[in-house]
Amino acid sequence: MPSTIDTFSDVTPPEAPRTAVVVPCLFLMVAMFNLTLVVAGLKEFIIDELGGTVVHATLFFSVETLAYLIFAPLWGLASDRLATRRPFIVFGFLGSGLLYALFGVIDNLGLLLALRFVQGSLSVMGWSILMASVLDWAGDRGRGRLMGMMGASLILGVSLGAPVGGYISRLFGPRAPLLLAAVLCILLAAGSLGLPRHRVRNASTRVSSILEARRRQPRLYLPMLFHFVDRFTVGFFVVIFPLYLDSMGATDPAVRGLYLSLFLLPFALLQFVTGRLTDAVGPWKPLILGSFAYGVVLCVVGFSDLTTLWPVMIALGVLAAVMFPPAITLTSIYSEPRTRGTAMGAFNFAGSLGFAVGPMVGGWMFLVRGYSGAFLLSGAMEIVLSVVAALIVVRWARAAAAPVPAAE
Repeated sequence: MPSTIDTFSDVTPPEAPRTAVVVPCLFLMVAMFNLTLVVAGLKEFIIDELGGTVVHATLFFSVETLAYLIFAPLWGLASDRLATRRPFIVFGFLGSGLLYALFGVIDNLGLLLALRFVQGSLSVMGWSILMASVLDWAGDRGRGRLMGMMGASLILGVSLGAPVGGYISRLFGPRAPLLLAAVLCILLAAGSLGLPRHRVRNASTRVSSILEARRRQPRLYLPMLFHFVDRFTVGFFVVIFPLYLDSMGATDPAVRGLYLSLFLLPFALLQFVTGRLTDAVGPWKPLILGSFAYGVVLCVVGFSDLTTLWPVMIALGVLAAVMFPPAITLTSIYSEPRTRGTAMGAFNFAGSLGFAVGPMVGGWMFLVRGYSGAFLLSGAMEIVLSVVAALIVVRWARAAAAPVPAAE
């Protein structure tokens, strides 16, 4: 199975500046940390202080996800059209930080949710374009390693935000995480001023030519479909798994947190290893085989008890780490340099859509077939996609190897 097919020429200096790769990954970790920082104190903030309901608390996250879906592709397209990244990153983080600060003094639920949508649109401008800037520097050498580094940063940030936010809420009140998120976003904006200038080449000032360049590479949709299904399973997992544990007698939140850590720690820490594996064997093999195995283990979760769930969760975390670096590496490979922002926006759109749809479908499947049926559905999606993708990639390889007919 070939590692690349129809790749574009993208010459990168042998050693990209540290500020172009390592620093953006650190910034991404902080940005993702902010996303989950407010989770633990949300009940006290939305329901107890503002008099809202569980629906309002859910909407606080849903409207942000909706903003991601709408604006991630638009900001990517705009950054490609203007052939620049840094102003989008700085403005996105700065605007998000100012709105987080405003959340700390708002007492009207309707206004809070409206501004949350605006804040989500600015937040995704910052971190999605920052991801595109890393892709700008990811040439053929060590591409998977850089993508693994970026994946580790994202997952570590998400994993650390909730427990730290809970501790801060307990000490300083439920609005304290919002103020901390404001400070961190403003620091990210200030730090982003020092990032290297963009490396967008062959830029076009016409939106139509950018979209035409995207249409010429339909193979981008396959890694995006993988990202959609992967995020679907994560969104499903976030909602269903804690309820599943509670149904088996794990009523202590600390115990549920321990089981989640068995999944999250290998998921985050092995991203860099997977990135190096991607460089060694190409992205398609780990993506397809890893997704297939991940789907199988996900099916097993619905038939496990609390004892057998320990090794199952560790295996699930290890296999989950296999999938993100190859998928985003393929997005980098199949996108032309001048359309990387648009490709990154579409990639994040696919992931956000999966994360939003996963809990709804998982909840419906639970009502119909119970927990085992819900986990079977989620795992089966990964298995079917990996089999179909394997057939498609084999067909691409055969087409590439076929002799070109001689001209008469």
